[in-house]
Amino acid sequence: MNKNVKTKTKKPTNNATNNATNNATNNATHHVADKKSGLSLISTLGLFGSHETQVSVYGEVDLHKHVKDCQKNPGHKKFIPVESFHLNSLPRCFRDSLLYQLIKVTCDLAVRVEVKLTSPRRVEFWPESQQPYPFYNSQATPASRFGSGALINVIKRQNGIGFDVYGHKYDLETRRCPCQKCQESDNPSRIWWEFIVFTATHVVFDEYEAEHTVCRLFYDSNTSRGFILDQASMYRSSIGEDTCDLSFVFCDKQDLGIKMFQMLTTWFNLWQKVQETFRRSRFAFIVSHPHGCAKQVSFGQWVKSYEWESYNRDTDLTKLTYTTSTCPGSSGAAVYCVGFGEIVHSGMLNPKLNVSGIGFSYLKSRNFSLSRRKRT
Repeated sequence: MNKNVKTKTKKPTNNATNNATNNATNNATHHVADKKSGLSLISTLGLFGSHETQVSVYGEVDLHKHVKDCQKNPGHKKFIPVESFHLNSLPRCFRDSLLYQLIKVTCDLAVRVEVKLTSPRRVEFWPESQQPYPFYNSQATPASRFGSGALINVIKRQNGIGFDVYGHKYDLETRRCPCQKCQESDNPSRIWWEFIVFTATHVVFDEYEAEHTVCRLFYDSNTSRGFILDQASMYRSSIGEDTCDLSFVFCDKQDLGIKMFQMLTTWFNLWQKVQETFRRSRFAFIVSHPHGCAKQVSFGQWVKSYEWESYNRDTDLTKLTYTTSTCPGSSGAAVYCVGFGEIVHSGMLNPKLNVSGIGFSYLKSRNFSLSRRKRT
C-alpha cells in the first residue's frame, strides 16, 4: 500500500458467483481499461469466493471443536504455529534472514477479530450482482464471528496533532483524547495513541459492527492472554473492495503505543528491503487465526492478478488468486506477496485456491514506490 498515493473514492465493485470455476485461473493475467470493465471481468470470472469467517454460537468455547472438525484442512499440516516458526520453516529457496525477520514481525502485528453483533444494514448482495452477501439478515442469530486482521498504522497524537509510522502528519479539531474514559473525565489526556487495524468489510461491515468488535493482539498460543483492543470505530471501508480499517484510541497504555510504533517501523523497513530482494517473486505468506484460535503462518504463491483499475504509472488496483493455505477464521488477514504488494484475504474459490479483495499492487514498473499509502 503506497503512502504517497491518496485514497480515491470509488464506487462499489461488481462481484461474482460463489462457485468460481477453475477456468478463471487458467487464463492469462488480465488487464482492463476502466472500472466498468473491471467490474464486468470480476463478475464474469467469479472472483468473489466463499467467505472464511468462523461462526461460533458459543463464542470461545466452541473454537477448538471447529479446529478438530475442519474439512478444508484436516490436521492443518500446512499451517505453522507462530511459536514454532523458525528459519528452516521457510521453503528452502526462501530461507533468507531478512524475509524470516519480516515474517516474525508480521506475526506480532497480526490480530484476531471478533464481531459480537451483526448489523441490520448489511446488504443482501455484493454490489451490482446477485451474489448473496455474507450474514445478510442475520442480526437475530446469537453468534460471534471470528476473522483476522493486521495492525497497519500507529499514530501518536498530542493536542490533536499526530504523526504516524510513515511520517504523515494529522491535524484534528479536537485537542483532547476521544476515548470513553476521557470523555467522562474533567481532566482528559492531551496525549493519546491511535491504532489502525486492517481487515475485510465482510468481517466488520459498518460502524455498528465496529462498536461491537474486539481485536486481540499477541494471541500466539493457547496459553497466551494477548492484549485486547476494543471500542473501535470505522476509519474507512469499501464493500466492493472488501477492505476496511478500524480505529482504536487509548491514552492509558503508553508503553504499548511506543512498542507497536517501533515494531511497525521495523516491519516497514524490512518490507522495503525484502521487496527489493524478491522483486519478481510469487511467494506469498499469510498470518491468520484459523477457526479463531492462536495465530498460524502459511505459505504459498499468488497465481493470477486481475486488474480492476490502473491507478497510475506504477500502481494497479487488482484482485489476486493464491495458493496460500487458509481456513474459516482467516477472512480479513493480510496476504503478503513479496515483490508485489499486500492485499486482504476475501475468500475461497475452491479448496486449493483463494481470492483477495481489491488492493494496490506494484508490478508495472521496476521503479515502483514501496511505501504504504496514507489512510484518509
